[in-house]
Amino acid sequence: MKQTNEKMKKWILGAAVMTCISLGLSAQHQKKNSRELSAIERAEKMSNRMAEELKLTEEQKKQVSKVVLDNANRQEELIQKRKAEFEAQKEYRMDQEKKIGAILTEEQKMIWEQRKESRQHRDAHPGSGKYHDRGAPRFRRGR
Repeated sequence: MKQTNEKMKKWILGAAVMTCISLGLSAQHQKKNSRELSAIERAEKMSNRMAEELKLTEEQKKQVSKVVLDNANRQEELIQKRKAEFEAQKEYRMDQEKKIGAILTEEQKMIWEQRKESRQHRDAHPGSGKYHDRGAPRFRRGR
């Protein structure tokens, strides 16, 4: 009898763990999909959710849908504008790198590349090296 209870407990625990893992993966997948939705789809999803939760009338739903769609379209425009600005800045930095590289000697270029690599390492691994003090944040609020 004890062995049956132990097996049953293990089986239930295993099923619970698998359920939690499955739900976690499902939630991650849904979040990713919501980012991939178009502005119209996001607006429609939000309008429907608001209509259900707030029990909106048809007229209210139309008005809310328009406001939400306008906002979603504006957000989409801002995202595209930021992407374009980022790409322009990246291109400008690359052009600057070429110009500076043309000025430097081979030895200076090696030193410059080493400094860039160490900066990239520092930025990729904050908290390491002389810029960080024993796990404490670099800047503390309220001081």
